[in-house]
Amino acid sequence: MRRDLGVKRIWFITAAILAAICFIACGHREADSGSVYKIFYPDKDYSSIVSEERRVVSGNSAVMFEALLDLLKETPADGKGNAPISGDIIPLGYSYSNQKVIIDFPSAYRELDRAKEILIRASIVETVTQLEDVRTVSFLVDGRELRDSDGDLVGDMTADSFINNTGVELNSYARVNVTLYFTDIDGKSLKRYDEDVVYNTNMAIEKLVVETLIGGPQGVNEQKAFPTLSPDTKLLSVTVKDRIAYANFDSSVKEEPYNVQEEVALYSIVDTLTSLPGIDQVQISIEGSTEGVFMEHMKLDELYEMNDEIIK
Repeated sequence: MRRDLGVKRIWFITAAILAAICFIACGHREADSGSVYKIFYPDKDYSSIVSEERRVVSGNSAVMFEALLDLLKETPADGKGNAPISGDIIPLGYSYSNQKVIIDFPSAYRELDRAKEILIRASIVETVTQLEDVRTVSFLVDGRELRDSDGDLVGDMTADSFINNTGVELNSYARVNVTLYFTDIDGKSLKRYDEDVVYNTNMAIEKLVVETLIGGPQGVNEQKAFPTLSPDTKLLSVTVKDRIAYANFDSSVKEEPYNVQEEVALYSIVDTLTSLPGIDQVQISIEGSTEGVFMEHMKLDELYEMNDEIIK
């Protein structure tokens, strides 16, 4: 009887030890499981951006950032993209402080094709700004601030620097050249600007150009470009049917925070939209209504076409 109790006691102790080992091991594995991040890559043809999810072991901000950089040096597992960091553009170093990361690239970075460079830059910025402690990213080349193909400083970048549709799962980006019409310092005429933007393909191109127009000429490489619409303007919807674009805004579109003539503001919308293929005319509504006027006298119930005379 005592022998049976001794055997049972040994089994009990052994089971308890094994349970404790399992608890510790499982807890360690859970602690090390880390978080899942999207790693963004230019696709094989450098025409858009794709992504895949990868797990990163938890650590402090510097450790997590280095882990993401290492993943950006790898091609995606499905083989459908290119490593954003590879070959002659491996960073020389980086610094991190006050939620800002500065990455220094070798001189070879300047030799990148413009479209390729934009997609590489977007991939890196979109990836690392997922970290809670990274809000902005700045690129250097041999210790000097990165300039774009027109010689202008690129400056600090955020995830919003690359047009995307927030609130929608980001799966793919594309590069597109859009035509935007901004005004001059007098607000009496329009000037055409062609700009390459990288955007989320979940967003309709009509919405992209109007929201970019509302955002102002930050991305236009011309200091003499000025906004035409209030930055508080909200585009409620834009649809296209029978080659007519129907753009519905909230009431803030009627505001005039800048010295811009009503005709210039309206035609900045019309000329931008009619620059897209498949759109010949535009009708503007406010809060779903086409009654009344745009600001002072231009009627909402009319269809407007491209106005070449107002363009310098």
